[in-house]
Amino acid sequence: MILLPADQRTAIAAHVEADYPSEACGLLLGQRRNDRVLISQAVASANVSDQPHHRFEIDPVLRLRLQKAAREGGAAILGHYHSHPNGAARPSATDRAGIYEPDLVWLIAAVKDGSLLEIAAYTPWADGDGFDEVELSENLGTTK
Repeated sequence: MILLPADQRTAIAAHVEADYPSEACGLLLGQRRNDRVLISQAVASANVSDQPHHRFEIDPVLRLRLQKAAREGGAAILGHYHSHPNGAARPSATDRAGIYEPDLVWLIAAVKDGSLLEIAAYTPWADGDGFDEVELSENLGTTK
């Protein structure tokens, strides 16, 4: 299960709506607790892809900065999010081809006409050939 607090969902929604019709993207920080992934922060990134209407690429400078902060005691990078402008909140063939780290969580946001419709969560297969959908919840409940 992926736990995405309402404030972080709101931050993702604002980002993907603002970047429409381009794909928006960012990194997900937090911690793993047993079989749960708790997202504590969604950090917006510039989409540095040369085709931002059809692909996403997270700014490597941002990623390196957050990896360094994690080594110094900050929250770990657990995954990333990106939007599908006028598309579905499910992995595309381009997404499948972009699996390089199967331990990262993928949040995909469907945005239509500049408004967020849905966010869905996925984990890549270990062989990098596909994804499993994972339950996404705003209910933090007990995360021990």
